[in-house]
Amino acid sequence: MTNNKTLYTIVIVLAVIIVVGGIFLFSGNRGGQKEAEQATAVPPTSTTAAETPAAGTGASVADKEMIDCSEATDPGCFLARMNECLPVTAKGMGSDGKTSFEVTILGIENEKCHFQRKINDVLNLNCYFPKGTLNMDTFDQTFGNDKGAEAKKIVDDACQPVGW
Repeated sequence: MTNNKTLYTIVIVLAVIIVVGGIFLFSGNRGGQKEAEQATAVPPTSTTAAETPAAGTGASVADKEMIDCSEATDPGCFLARMNECLPVTAKGMGSDGKTSFEVTILGIENEKCHFQRKINDVLNLNCYFPKGTLNMDTFDQTFGNDKGAEAKKIVDDACQPVGW
């Protein structure tokens, strides 16, 4: 019963974040996102050949930096980077005040988007989404919100529960 209540609380918090983030994304308010990224990104001390993108790749050092969107005032901070599978993390607290959660996108690994979820500081879900399949429906589905058979299959195929 406690697990269901905890999961329900997390789902509600994430739903609120998603709705507010969607409003910001669709309203074109991207200035706050850039400010949040600049405020939380740690600038590189120097650029080496390994950090310099290869000609024509379009990847930049900023695209490889982990951005912490937990304190960002723009909820779209996490969503925009998630849609591009760029390294990003966000933390939150459930409405019960006891359940913490953290979602992290580690970036592209072996042509797949690496996603992790922690509940109360314990890694409990590790996913490798095929390119283009980590979106709002599949993200929401990782928290148990039914988003249809297609989203469920994508999550089931991409995610491995940890510690089960």
